[in-house]
Amino acid sequence: MAARFLGRAGLKILVRNYRHRGGEVDLVARHGRELVMVEVKSRHPRARVAPEASVTWGKQRKIIGAANAYLRELRCRPPPVRFDIVEVWQATGEIPRCRWIRHAYRLEDAGVGWSR
Repeated sequence: MAARFLGRAGLKILVRNYRHRGGEVDLVARHGRELVMVEVKSRHPRARVAPEASVTWGKQRKIIGAANAYLRELRCRPPPVRFDIVEVWQATGEIPRCRWIRHAYRLEDAGVGWSR
């Protein structure tokens, strides 16, 4: 659902569910010149906590670690990278709604940097 949503918005999905030692990036996409690491979170519309809130500091560090591994595998100069979140709100029998949060967090927010 989130991949189709982003595709319609102009992103090219490169990888789904990239995993590396304790971390995972749900979607790796290209948006213009940027490489976009996307975390997908879904909730029922009556959930008390927004999906975005579940991407905690610890979760961000794991995503960044996996993103770092992905960039090392490219073996070329990495393009600019950003971290987005796609919230999927879905109730049984209803059409899901997506909300795209661009630049949801930065390396500095999670207290880490790139390592090569």
